[in-house]
Parts: sequence; C-alpha cells; structure tokens
Amino acid sequence: MNEQLALAANGVGSPWLRPRQAGRPMDFGMTARDRVARELRHRILLGSLGAGERIDLDALAEEFGTSRTPIREATLELANDNLVKLAPRSGVTVIGITPSDLLDNFEIMADLAGMAAGWAAERATTEDLERIRTCRDAVVAASESRGDVALANFEFHRSVNQASHSSRVMALIAQTARLFPERFSDVVPDQVPCSLREHAELVEAIAHRDQPTARHLMVSHFQDAAVRLRSHLHLAGDL
Repeated sequence: MNEQLALAANGVGSPWLRPRQAGRPMDFGMTARDRVARELRHRILLGSLGAGERIDLDALAEEFGTSRTPIREATLELANDNLVKLAPRSGVTVIGITPSDLLDNFEIMADLAGMAAGWAAERATTEDLERIRTCRDAVVAASESRGDVALANFEFHRSVNQASHSSRVMALIAQTARLFPERFSDVVPDQVPCSLREHAELVEAIAHRDQPTARHLMVSHFQDAAVRLRSHLHLAGDL
C-alpha cells in the first residue's frame, strides 16, 4: 500500500500533523521508503531543501540507516509529486514548490475538508461525536501543557473526516495533504489559539447536525490558516 492510500485508510486529517520525531505513533507500520519520502517532502515544503539543490542518496542512506533502494524509491515518489527532478547524469535535483502553489493548496483543502465536515454533521454516530469531542479536548490539553499540539490536531481532524463516512473524500484529502508543511503550528504559532476557538465552534455545529454551518466553519478554518501562512511568508520575504 502506498503512502497516499495508507493515509486515506487512516482517515488523514490536516496537512501539518505528524509527530516531531521518528518512532512516534504515526511511524508505526511505515516502510523505510515512506519515512524517507515523508521527511524529504517536509524539508522541501519548508525550504530547508531549496530549489536547485542536489540530493545525495548515499548521505541519506547513511542518515536513515538503510540501503539506497528505499532512498531511490522515495525520490521517485517525490518526482511524481513534481517536487524533485531525476536525471541520469545529474542525479536528483529539488524543484520545490512556490509559496503561491502552497497557498492554492489551502483553498483546495478548505473545500475538501468543508465537504467532510458537512457530511460529518449529517452522518456522525454517537460514537463519532464522542471521539470528536475527546480529540477537541486533547488539543486544548496539549496547548496548555506545551505537549504535541500537532499530533493532537491531526487526531481531531481525522476524527471529523472519519465521521463523514466517505472514503472518497478522505482519499482526496490525503492526496492534497502531500503538498503541505507537516507541522503548520510550529511554522505559524499563532495558529494554535485560533484553532482552539474554531474547533469548539465546529464541534457544536456537528453535534447540532447543522450541515451548512459545519461546512462553512471548516472552510473558514483553512482559509484563515492560509491568511496566517501568507503573513508568515511575507515576513520571511517569500512573497
């Protein structure tokens, strides 16, 4: 099973949500290729691997403690995402992603996640609602204790997406999530307090079976995050 299908099967939530270090829960069952591809994608999307840079396969094999085979497979996956270019003589070169493309992805994700939230308001079971509330509370607790907010946020969004009971929308969300920075709250810290308020409103809309409001709130949640990212990129000189 490739990474996209694995994420879809798990009901992947938002795009900035993996643990800070390898060996944490979301690494469970991942192949060496998946781990390498995920880390390289993360570095490219956040700019630590810039456009035009060469990727040293031997150095990566040593870093990840693996052979060259999963490294080559990972770069093929990134080439399919148009993040790197493969050439017989020049090896692997980073193409990267523009800030404009990154922001466009937020618009796409906003529509998909909004659709999932609307369906969750229609289709969520009692157990779904209980899990959504539990995940919402976990985000609050993580923010107050300086815990892993990103992981808690991932679980919250995943719970909403799973409550939509739509494997198709979850697969599309997983595909779109491949081109997002994985730990958005680390990149844009002021996202956290805004998310807490927005999550609370969203849970109430889903609990009251208010489909239009749930959809609107989730769309706004992502669009507002895009505004914060645009501000961050502007201050960093990338826009």
